[in-house]
Amino acid sequence: MSKLREFFRSPHIQIALATGISIIALAFVSKRLLAEPMHNLIIALPPFIALTFETLLGRYKDSKICTTWYWVTAVLGATAVIIFFYLI
Repeated sequence: MSKLREFFRSPHIQIALATGISIIALAFVSKRLLAEPMHNLIIALPPFIALTFETLLGRYKDSKICTTWYWVTAVLGATAVIIFFYLI
């Protein structure tokens, strides 16, 4: 069980899971709830935030800016904002 817990504590896995949830949520909303699909550049914003995190983590591993939950919150928050503005 400790290997599984250690697996999910990895910052790479956490950001990948958040990005995957984001992509699935955006695809579902775009396909099922909206009359017209979302633009591709808008859908690419949360994965771009994840890419920025991975880049900064590679350069500044012990920096305060590389705290994983900041970036997971940013990915999920950007997803929520995009969905909110498309639904209103």
